[in-house]
Amino acid sequence: MEKMEINDYLVVGSGCCGAVVAKTLAEKGVKVCMLDAGITQTKFNDKPDSSFVSIRNSAQGQEDYLLGKQFESLGSIRKKNPVHLTPNRMFTTKDVDRFLVWDRGDFHPVESLAKGGLGNAWGLGSYVYSKQELALTGLPVAEMQEAYRWVAERIGISGGQDDSAEFANNGLFTPEDAIPLDFNGARLWDNCIKKAKSLKQTGITIGRTPLAVSTQSDKNGQHYQKNDLDFYETGITSAFRPINLINLLQQNGSLHYILNQLVLSYWKENEFIRVETLDIKTNEKKSFYCRKLILAAGALGSARIVMRSSNIERLPLLCNPYTYIPSLQPKLLGAANTGYQTGLAQLSLYYDSKGDHSEIAMGSLYSYRSLMGFRLMREFPLDFKSGMNWVKLLQPALNITGIFHPEFPGPQKFMQRIPDPTNPIGDKFTSSYVLSDQENQRIAQSEKHFKRALRAIGTFPLKVQRNKHGASIHYGGTLPFTDHTGDTPGLHQDGRLQGTQNVFIADGSGFRFLSGKGLTLTLMAYAHYVAGKALED
Repeated sequence: MEKMEINDYLVVGSGCCGAVVAKTLAEKGVKVCMLDAGITQTKFNDKPDSSFVSIRNSAQGQEDYLLGKQFESLGSIRKKNPVHLTPNRMFTTKDVDRFLVWDRGDFHPVESLAKGGLGNAWGLGSYVYSKQELALTGLPVAEMQEAYRWVAERIGISGGQDDSAEFANNGLFTPEDAIPLDFNGARLWDNCIKKAKSLKQTGITIGRTPLAVSTQSDKNGQHYQKNDLDFYETGITSAFRPINLINLLQQNGSLHYILNQLVLSYWKENEFIRVETLDIKTNEKKSFYCRKLILAAGALGSARIVMRSSNIERLPLLCNPYTYIPSLQPKLLGAANTGYQTGLAQLSLYYDSKGDHSEIAMGSLYSYRSLMGFRLMREFPLDFKSGMNWVKLLQPALNITGIFHPEFPGPQKFMQRIPDPTNPIGDKFTSSYVLSDQENQRIAQSEKHFKRALRAIGTFPLKVQRNKHGASIHYGGTLPFTDHTGDTPGLHQDGRLQGTQNVFIADGSGFRFLSGKGLTLTLMAYAHYVAGKALED
């Protein structure tokens, strides 16, 4: 009989949470095994050694780099929640439609089976939750504040050293200098400074966006490069990407990484935990054994595993409602569009509706160039040639503000598992995600405040676009924190799954509330906290 290999710690998922769990365990001298589907980019389109403008002006074969050899970056445009992935990042969502099937419903999520998960295309916004937000979420305040510091010490976080610091980092760490403003952002920032006092009186605070980008250190590998290729670059850059941390842990021998393994379920077998996987290359079922299992597959991925393992049909669901507001700076219409510009968020707008830092709606303001004008074409009721002429006129003046609204649970927000023998993993999922009239009114009221703020700083809103549920890519609440054992499973605050001793969940599954502020930094901090708790016994 073949000898059974027992892992002390088995981590599922290689996104931001899984990478932080592995890093935390490794720093304590623990050998970690990680199971992951682990899809990677097999053939990169080589990047010309230049900037976006230089590539567009003169690079040979630029269409391969910007659009893909098979024009693959155009493929998602007509999806209900299109993901604007450039060719070198298309692997982020590869094979998701094959294995993670959403059959119908009101919820249209974006998921990943890639090595590094959705962190390959994360927008890098890094925000600290306030004490009030942590309490609403169900997280321990002191422990999370220490965990924020731990993460900030290990990745480069820049920006947010202005009036918005109380929302961005809450004084828990000193960020590096913000990335440079482009000509569009600089005009708006000057107006923000002039209007700061009057905006504050309406509940709006505006500041430089905190980003997981190293501008003064090499914590993420490089200093920030002003090339406007933020949506295209892969590998080691100034941005924190979990795939790079996973690769480093592999190289130094701290992590045994096993790819092609899509985790299906687990169960207790004697004193161990047996984990069943599907090899996505061979369709073969495999088993792995551990003493402690840490799921970090994201709120949706971990929910699937728990549902299969405990024969659960339905779990609750949380997702930030997401609005985007395009706006124009009239003085920049038709301006030259050849200088420095960035695809990353430059300004963050915080709307504190209650004035107590509890339910923040947040907008991230972007310039628009490197994703290219063709993505705007379907918004114009014109033929292609006429439409492109309008795009050239409008693009230098265009801003897009993406607004994330705070979110609480509701009776019509859930995911449901349906057996499906035709699917390689044996099931598919349907959903309901319906906002109450009161929630819709709250969102509309917030949108009015953001539109007023945009006008005040000199960029004039166009049509407000409310995206379909799931577009925010901010998910949680599938296994809410609770101290009471009931029919629906939940988590203890330390991440341990109720009814188990050695199964932990280190992602947003337990979150009982989602702030409008980006949650990735909070997810990483919580993953560190859970990993520490898993080490205690």
